[in-house]
Amino acid sequence: MRNGAILLACLLVVVVMAGCGGGGGGGDEPLSKEDYEQQMQALQSDLSASANELQQAFSNPQDVEAMSAGLNDAADLLDDASSGFDDISPPEDVADAHQAIVDKSAAAAEKLREFADSVANASLADLQDRLAEFQDVEEFTELQTAVSEIEAKGYDIGGS
Repeated sequence: MRNGAILLACLLVVVVMAGCGGGGGGGDEPLSKEDYEQQMQALQSDLSASANELQQAFSNPQDVEAMSAGLNDAADLLDDASSGFDDISPPEDVADAHQAIVDKSAAAAEKLREFADSVANASLADLQDRLAEFQDVEEFTELQTAVSEIEAKGYDIGGS
């Protein structure tokens, strides 16, 4: 099933984007650019290591149960990333983009859980339609936009 490979690619992009993003700190003094980059790169490294586990879940695209479990695992990673990003106090010049990544990571996690539920209950024909819908999830695009905004301001946050 070619769409299973597309789904895997989308999920890996999501994990990478989530790791690239930032979080809106909890009222602490904003970090320096260097400290911010260091913390963001550490989160990226953690998420990249977890991507291998997702790859295993999608090794057989006809195994709907594994696919659904992999989607839920990806949602958990995004929730963890959102929490980690939220613990970081970004420099003021990237605070809005950083908060967007906190928010969009959490929203994307919810979308993945909804998708996992629909995949678990879908027929093969329905599954192909759901995979096509998955490629247009707005939160993923918004995550990439926020990452690009941070990178455009000269930050190396370990992104793609």
